[in-house]
Amino acid sequence: MARTITGTGRVTIFSLLHDWETASHCVLAYTTVDNGLTAVLGSVPVEGNVFEPGDLFATAVRHGFIGEWKGAREQRAACWLACTGSGSRTVRKADTIDVQEAAWTLDMARTVDLDGSYYGHQRVHAGRFTLDDPELTARAWALLPERVMTAV
Repeated sequence: MARTITGTGRVTIFSLLHDWETASHCVLAYTTVDNGLTAVLGSVPVEGNVFEPGDLFATAVRHGFIGEWKGAREQRAACWLACTGSGSRTVRKADTIDVQEAAWTLDMARTVDLDGSYYGHQRVHAGRFTLDDPELTARAWALLPERVMTAV
């Protein structure tokens, strides 16, 4: 059963090509809790997007790992997620949405305590990310290319 956490703060929202073979895109949101010690990453559910990745740790595994990230598969996947979230904020794509104050909810699928500090984080929470503001949600949904949407 997923645990739900909520918060308010800076949120960075961006699109991600998460599966090259199918050209599958999703929308991810990144924020932090615990004074930045915990990275929070979630897939923003987009109505009609049949390509939503589900398990972000599995997405990280499919993307492969950089040699500097040592340890078990789960540790390396958490490092990739921390890097992806942090990187989305520090090196933004042109269409990235970065808001200083947004209320959010994460239906947490998994948490990993890192074996060291990576990108300023010691823990990673991942799951489904919901934005409380309907206008911000609509802006997030608009980040997806039209071709990923199904007929509703």
